[in-house]
Amino acid sequence: MTRDVGPRKGRLRGGIRIGGGKVALGVVLILAIWKPVLVAAAVLLPGLLLLIVYLTVGHDRIAEISADRWRRFEARWPKRAERLRARVDALALAWDIVLDRLPESWAARLALPDVSGSVGVPSHNAPDPFDRLAKEARDG
Repeated sequence: MTRDVGPRKGRLRGGIRIGGGKVALGVVLILAIWKPVLVAAAVLLPGLLLLIVYLTVGHDRIAEISADRWRRFEARWPKRAERLRARVDALALAWDIVLDRLPESWAARLALPDVSGSVGVPSHNAPDPFDRLAKEARDG
């Protein structure tokens, strides 16, 4: 009759495993009961700050920053970027199904950009559309 005296790391009696996710969930639940305003602030404050940045900087600049960050991510981790692109593309297709049920004016505003990979990412070397407009204004 041998008894296992080795370390029982991460286990309670009855064979229940306690991992980092369960501990974090327990902490969040305790905080939600003890300090519900703190949990609401921790969730809403970052969202509010992101909304302020988006409204301040503007859609075009956010899209430019995001495209630049994506190019760097793709250059550093190409396999991970391809998996992420495929997941986002699947999400966009599912979102399109939802948008098909909405009125056209709403769907146009809520549409996600095409991330299928068939459309190239705009280059910084592309001609500036304002240069064309300025040339047309000079030429009369």
